[in-house]
Amino acid sequence: MADDMGYSDLGCYGSEISTPNIDKLAKEGIRFTQFYNSARCCPTRASLLTGLYSHQAGMGTMVTTEPDTVKGAYQGYINDNCVTLAEVLKTVGYKTYMSEKMACR
Repeated sequence: MADDMGYSDLGCYGSEISTPNIDKLAKEGIRFTQFYNSARCCPTRASLLTGLYSHQAGMGTMVTTEPDTVKGAYQGYINDNCVTLAEVLKTVGYKTYMSEKMACR
């Protein structure tokens, strides 16, 4: 998943911008054609990582400022009732890693 990109920013989806490595992944791998963006990064990431609607995963909104008082669909973190793709892959021997950019202010 890439933040701050539009659907047509990738060559495999018709962009005039050259994205050969991403195009190769799309050609040889999986293209998401029925994935729903939640318009905000945290809920969208939760959906991508769990395969659930963001509310089912506990990320119905951006991270809450009062995580100890909010429960359920809006608690602001992935709940214990779902598993992530990394957790599933671990059960069959894969090692997974995560990296992210940090915004400077």
